[in-house]
Amino acid sequence: MVMSYDLHTHTTASDGTLSPSELVKKAAGLNIKYLAITDHDNVNGVAGAVKAGKRYGVNVIPGGEISVEFQPGTMHVCGYFIDINNKYLNEQLEFVQQARRDRNPQIIKKLNQQGFDITLQEVQAVAGSNQVGRPNIAKVLIQKGYVNGLQEAFDKYLKKGASCYVNKKRLNLETAIETIKRAGGIPVLAHPVQLELSSDQGYREMFQQVKEAGIIGLEAFSSHHSETENQKYKKLGEEIGMLITGGSDFHGANKPKVKLGQYGENPEFDLNAFLKYNS
Repeated sequence: MVMSYDLHTHTTASDGTLSPSELVKKAAGLNIKYLAITDHDNVNGVAGAVKAGKRYGVNVIPGGEISVEFQPGTMHVCGYFIDINNKYLNEQLEFVQQARRDRNPQIIKKLNQQGFDITLQEVQAVAGSNQVGRPNIAKVLIQKGYVNGLQEAFDKYLKKGASCYVNKKRLNLETAIETIKRAGGIPVLAHPVQLELSSDQGYREMFQQVKEAGIIGLEAFSSHHSETENQKYKKLGEEIGMLITGGSDFHGANKPKVKLGQYGENPEFDLNAFLKYNS
């Protein structure tokens, strides 16, 4: 089902395929009333989305998704209702963006060592004025016939644990939380299934730990989750008093199976409890 609010989306400012205005227009066409822009480690698409929101009648929530140091899986924290002009926020995001820029040539070097004819210049040409990252590298691999699609590119070469993956510097959890809060926002733990913990008890303990560190909310409902996982994370989060949220993690054509406004069969959470943090 398509919900009237989606609190996790990406634009061409990171690794989505729709511009901020295109994404907002699409949301309006689906009767989505509240849309959070949560691009990876940057807020460059927010201003354009807010402007488009006024044109199309969509309430755009300024946000961002910050990469956090974590093992064994990955941890992302979404910040909502942030001041995108906050100096400290932009300093910390620039640190992570530089880490992304430093990583790209290292990935390409590994691909070259495996016999792939690919250059950083080709990847930058594909990205244009947008953030350069692994999806752009994957697109060059597709263009040159080395792989048949984004999924194959990531599974074989680019995802965490694959042969050409290169780790990058990230913020630690405490700094990510501080960054969001100093920008006037609220921190929410995104798509917890990607933490890759081995048991429900492990998730319960982790949720308690991040709450004590300053995380306010839990994205219990996500397109990354099965319906069983959606309900499990909702229950665990509610047990320890976390704010429950949900979002599709929409990326456009880069993740064609993920549909805007869809993140479960019955994603029940209190939108008003979330919106009160903007008051």
